[in-house]
Amino acid sequence: MTAASSAIARPVARDSPTVEIAPGVMMPKLNLGTCCGSLPALGVPAWFAAGGTGIDTAFDYGDQGVIAKELVASGKPRTGYFITTKVPAGIGANEGNTTDCSLANGNNLTATALNYVRANIAQLGVEAVDLVLLHAPCRFAKHPVADPTASDNALWAGLMEAKRLGLTRAIGVSNYNATELQALEGETPAVNQCQMSVIPDNKHSPGWPMPPIAHDDVTISYCQSHGITYEAWRVLGGCPFTDPGVVAMAKAHNVTTAQVCVRWTLQRGAVIAAGTGGSPRTVEEYSVENLGALAFQLSETEMKQLDAMSPQP
Repeated sequence: MTAASSAIARPVARDSPTVEIAPGVMMPKLNLGTCCGSLPALGVPAWFAAGGTGIDTAFDYGDQGVIAKELVASGKPRTGYFITTKVPAGIGANEGNTTDCSLANGNNLTATALNYVRANIAQLGVEAVDLVLLHAPCRFAKHPVADPTASDNALWAGLMEAKRLGLTRAIGVSNYNATELQALEGETPAVNQCQMSVIPDNKHSPGWPMPPIAHDDVTISYCQSHGITYEAWRVLGGCPFTDPGVVAMAKAHNVTTAQVCVRWTLQRGAVIAAGTGGSPRTVEEYSVENLGALAFQLSETEMKQLDAMSPQP
């Protein structure tokens, strides 16, 4: 993270650290992302030490066994942390699997999703998780399927069953747009986790199926009007760290430019999954920095200035 100043705001009681995503289910507004170079063996201890409680992972991150060890080592009771995990739905490390989104040949995607939930729980070493997401709609599957909407709904039925069985407290989706959310049948998702940043993030891995964007305001608005908590990933991937206006905001609040971007996301009504990298030298600092975004408020003028940096079509 590029800092506008050396000061790092620490969390104070100016902003609630949690939001209710489902009846009685309080989710941290800031969650430790464990994907893409953010190493949980370093990140989880530093995150807990800084006061964080939310951890975001996925079956296809391949790191849930490491997270399980860190949870045990922390000595925290199960109520002391919030775990989000994900069902592959045909992307990520499991994208070579041609059956994760296919209904062909009688493939039972409801059972597939339920089996993935159980596999995630086993890898994490817990009896149940707090939130399970479908990692992406089936239109993004590496192996195209005949009816992506039908596949999405079959997988969604598996998550609803997982919740009914007590394997998770809440269920949701990831990378769904407003149209795909509207097509889901049954329970309304508690969360929709999507890319969101001040400006477009052009640093995606080769082969990533989704185009770089800043913020999908149509989908954000749909979620907010339907009681779906919007969760942002890659918040700092699209943070204009050196923009003079952002630097001026950071100086005015005695925070870093990274914290300005995180704070903007929170004030847009989103919760966040953000990594802290894989450097032993900076992981503790970045944990404190992320959580410090709860400690100040951007003005309405500053929010509008940041919104305008990536106008919607």
